[in-house]
Amino acid sequence: MERAFLGGLMLRFRVGALSSFISLLLIWEVISLPGLLPSPLTTLRYLASLDPESIALHSIITLYNSFAGFSLSMLLSLVLGFLSHREELIRGFSMGICSLFNSTSALIWSLILVSTIGILSPLPPILVASAVSLPQLLSATIAALDSVDKNLIEAVRSLGGSSVDEYLDVIIPGSLPMIIAASRVALGLSLRISVVAEAFGSSGGIGYMIMRSYNLADAPGVLAWSLILIALVLALDRLLLMPVEERSSSWLK
Repeated sequence: MERAFLGGLMLRFRVGALSSFISLLLIWEVISLPGLLPSPLTTLRYLASLDPESIALHSIITLYNSFAGFSLSMLLSLVLGFLSHREELIRGFSMGICSLFNSTSALIWSLILVSTIGILSPLPPILVASAVSLPQLLSATIAALDSVDKNLIEAVRSLGGSSVDEYLDVIIPGSLPMIIAASRVALGLSLRISVVAEAFGSSGGIGYMIMRSYNLADAPGVLAWSLILIALVLALDRLLLMPVEERSSSWLK
């Protein structure tokens, strides 16, 4: 009975998700009728005409920029997060960083870094992705460490466990699911934001190709490369990030 009920809920969820996709496709088709945008069919034909090697090359560049920026922000978040867990001065510093970086848009970061480092440097997309994802990861890391069950920590101490045992047996496993959930959001954000910096200052990547198509008044090209980015984000989320998040949550069940 319960299995049938859950199966019905899952079916309704999938129908709803499919309906949202169809609705957006219909809206796109309607907007394209007056010639405001290329139609979905025109865009798909353009997409099919693109060189697969070019798609792979620029997708890899964007993935590299995103993962590099995400890795940098994750490293900083873990270091500052664990230090904030033990020292209020570091906690105040970290929360100040979160507030400052949250208030700064990706466009501002892109313009500052491109004008400072240079258009041809590979660093601006990486640093922009890192700057935008850092507050998300850092605040989540601090919150995750604060949410660990204090009774479990006391239990480890009562059994004669050391500080290392507290971290290895309770704090890290207890905070990991929340950190990974935030990482899923932050990595997707890095992937979407890195293309902004690529558009302003880069010699490759999906963002570079979108801006190149825009400068050439190539509307189908803009939409085609945008679809490639959307497909990349969805594939990364469904095939990698979601399974990792689900497995990390098994410790709490």
